[in-house]
Amino acid sequence: MNIGRMKLVFIRPFLLRPVNRSLLLLPAFAGALVLGAVPINGSLAQPAAAGESSLRQDDLRVAAATYRIALAGRPLCSQAFPLTGLLFHHLAEYELADRATMVARYGLDRGPGILTVLGGSPAARAGLIAGDVLLSVNGAPFPSEAEIATEPDRDKWRKRVEASEGLLEERLKSGPVDLRLLREGREIGLRLDSVPGCPGRVRLARSRQVNAFANGRTVVMTTAMLGFLRSDDELAVVLGHEMSHNILRHPTLLDEQGVPKRGIGRALGKNGKRVWRTEEEADRFGIRLMSAAGYNVNAAIPFWRRYLGRYDWMPQIFRTHPSLGARERITREAIAALSGPAPPPSP
Repeated sequence: MNIGRMKLVFIRPFLLRPVNRSLLLLPAFAGALVLGAVPINGSLAQPAAAGESSLRQDDLRVAAATYRIALAGRPLCSQAFPLTGLLFHHLAEYELADRATMVARYGLDRGPGILTVLGGSPAARAGLIAGDVLLSVNGAPFPSEAEIATEPDRDKWRKRVEASEGLLEERLKSGPVDLRLLREGREIGLRLDSVPGCPGRVRLARSRQVNAFANGRTVVMTTAMLGFLRSDDELAVVLGHEMSHNILRHPTLLDEQGVPKRGIGRALGKNGKRVWRTEEEADRFGIRLMSAAGYNVNAAIPFWRRYLGRYDWMPQIFRTHPSLGARERITREAIAALSGPAPPPSP
């Protein structure tokens, strides 16, 4: 999904003062398994201001849907991703004026903080709770959150906090890990395991733009997009599509093919065809993911009609995404294929 330039706020606001980030969206937007619905419950870090509670409930809703899709989609993904049921927050994500409070409340300068723990997940079974701060994994300390927070460039600090979370993921690929963490001023130790799934990193960004995208590592959805959706089935349509881009390595493949990340050159000639092809692949694979997770795939076409009917304003010459007619055809074919022979695993 690609509307153009937008303001993103990659924060869990304390006093709800906006931190604006300008970012040009990428057109390329984390035996059979029987899985019941993942309960949308769990612990949340304590709200600090009016309005923050509802935002954190939104975080929990998106995280639960992502976890459900990633877990159920494991047989479709060639590489396993360690799912824990954790959603993090970081000191750099808060306004300067709010950071002292977050340090005093959680010790958020000492490591990545836990914002959400999904009920029934490996993190919940390990005893982790929202408000914990991770200090080390298997004896290796996490990068200094206080030092990361001094970086003024948001693109740079975002990569660094993602790398901090990646440290935990890499250790979990070898099995359970020993964590040292800070809880209410005391250091304690816990052992954390994971379950294999599809890549499942997700972030909810405050923005009035109705959009979502994937950057190869993370899926980002805006709060406006979440508000636009009418059901969790429509949420699964968007998450399944964006997660598919990362699972199928579309951002990386387009970079390797020399496709520009933005501008007219991305839509013209071979570049436009390459991007269009990734969108079709993500539509088809996304239907398979949401079906595996038990969502209603018939929600896809009504969603695309509403979304593209309102936001599909690009002239055909500049289009890198399928039109509404093409998207309906692709979706119908993908749904029909669910009852046919199983397609080969993703590359």
